[in-house]
Formats: sequence, C-alpha cells, structure tokens
Amino acid sequence: MTRPAPLDIRTAIAKALVFDLGNVLIEIDFMRCVRYWSRRGRIPSAQIISRFKFDQHYEAFERGELSAGAYFSILRRQIGIALDDSEMSAGWNRIIREAKPGIHACIQKLKHLFPLYVLTNTNAVHAAEWGRRHSGLLNHFTRVFVSSNMGCRKPEAAVYMEVLDTIALPAEQVVFLDDTLENVEGAATAGMQAIHVQRDEDIHALAHMLLAAHRSRP
Repeated sequence: MTRPAPLDIRTAIAKALVFDLGNVLIEIDFMRCVRYWSRRGRIPSAQIISRFKFDQHYEAFERGELSAGAYFSILRRQIGIALDDSEMSAGWNRIIREAKPGIHACIQKLKHLFPLYVLTNTNAVHAAEWGRRHSGLLNHFTRVFVSSNMGCRKPEAAVYMEVLDTIALPAEQVVFLDDTLENVEGAATAGMQAIHVQRDEDIHALAHMLLAAHRSRP
C-alpha cells in the first residue's frame, strides 16, 4: 500500500513555495566523495566515514565563517588524509549529482502559479558547483538563498526570518519543503506551512494538490 504524502497544508492561502535543494531538488550522495578521497588518498573508506564529522567546523563552513582552504585543512587533520585543496574540492563536489526525476517539469508547472524560492544549507565550494551544473533548473526560481552568503543556516531562526522578510508575505502563506525534519520544525516554528519531504513522490503530490486547487477556484 502506498502511504499518503505528508501534505497537511492550506492550499487556499499558499502564495509562495520555498524548497530545500539537496535531496529535494537534486540528488546528493556523500559516498561518492568518500570513494574519491579513499582512492586518491589511499586510505580506507571506513576511516573517512568514521572520522568525518558534521560538527561545528562543518556548520561554520556552511555559514561562510570558514574559507574552503581553512575547512579542508581541518578535514585533513580530522580524517588523516594527505590531499591538496584541489583534490579535496574535487572529491567534495562529487557529492552533487543530477536533478531529481521529473523535477524540471514539476517546477515548470508550479512557477506559473507561485513565486518559487530555494533555501539551502551549503558552502561556497558546493554552491559554485551546483550553480554551474543546475543553472537550468535554478533559473525557474525567483531567488536562491544560500546559508554561506547569509551567515546563518537552517534550523536557526534567523535564516527563516531573512527569507520571510525578503519574500514579504505572511509566514502562513509560505510553504516550506525540506528532507531534514529539524529544518521542517524550524520553519513551522517560524509560522510557515512546513512539509517533511520523505520521498520523491511528495513533491509531485504537492504540485498535483496545488494545481488542482488552482483549477477549482472560480
């Protein structure tokens, strides 16, 4: 049995949509980075996995508080790997993959009804990579909010407040979608209609619901 998508939203008042990027609009695969660093650094993948931490340094990199060089220097010590910045960056960017299946068509339909935005926790290295590779998809969005440019990251309250101030709509009229539950909870606390995306079909179900609601309006 197919379980229903978590789409408990008020379609009648939805006026804007805010999407997470990684694993919502585009595929992300950290193991591709692990395999590259393992091969180039000649160390076991298990060593990288066990030593890599989503810690305060990682978060600082996503807030733009650390440069790529500074962060990679920390990672080299943390992981025990001897690669220069170019090799670290090459592996780091292998995390970013293709757009989610069918997402282009889905976004193209929605953009005719709503202003669309992206809010992503990311760093300058990844932002340059997905900006280049996925420019066609991202061109459908009114604005892409990037944590490393904002100086704050989800689920910090400041990040949602900045987005809402820019969109200039009441929070309850903004629908937020993210695959990380704590980010969804942060958006809900900020007053947005927040959806936890747990499968690709959730986005398409939301689009179907919103399009149907629009067609039914007098």
